[in-house]
Amino acid sequence: MAEAVHQKRRRLGGRSARVHDAVLKAAFELLIREGREHFTITEVAARAGVHETSIYRRWGTPNSLLVDSCLRYFEDAIPIPDTGALRSDLIALGESGARMLRSPQGQAILALTLVREENALRVKHEYWQRRFERLRPIFDKAIARGEFPPDADPIVLLQILIAPHYFRLLVTVETLDDWPIAEVVDRVLSGYANSPKPTSHRRRR
Repeated sequence: MAEAVHQKRRRLGGRSARVHDAVLKAAFELLIREGREHFTITEVAARAGVHETSIYRRWGTPNSLLVDSCLRYFEDAIPIPDTGALRSDLIALGESGARMLRSPQGQAILALTLVREENALRVKHEYWQRRFERLRPIFDKAIARGEFPPDADPIVLLQILIAPHYFRLLVTVETLDDWPIAEVVDRVLSGYANSPKPTSHRRRR
């Protein structure tokens, strides 16, 4: 499902793609400039040069548009690293994510993480599915180099590394300035390297 959505987005072309990008750009710029409390579809439409009904037809609600525009920025703001080693890839990914979350754009994105509206939840789910799929080549290369067990789920590892950032910012209200990204990556990878291989379950007699 997520891959189909990703393919659909990539196939968008011509005027539809330009309008889509213009709306997302206008929405994100308006959010950063005016804040969520002053965000309106009317203003986004005026900035993007499109009709309001086109925006409502595509996104349904202001919150859905807000989340989609933020995640579009998020996707482009954190590049996929290719350093030649899994450890340095994960450290680079963590550092890029922390820098983004510390920025004004990142703070705006964090404000939308608690949005529970159905359309917005769908947009967030689709985004993270696409994001994780885009990161899989990091682990494919790591497996080929013997750096990651082929029977392990890379998405679980990514969630282990990403979750503390949001926990500190949203739950314990701490900064990421002193979060030991490299140390955490080393400890997590060490656990994967030392974990026993799964054994097949035998029938009990």
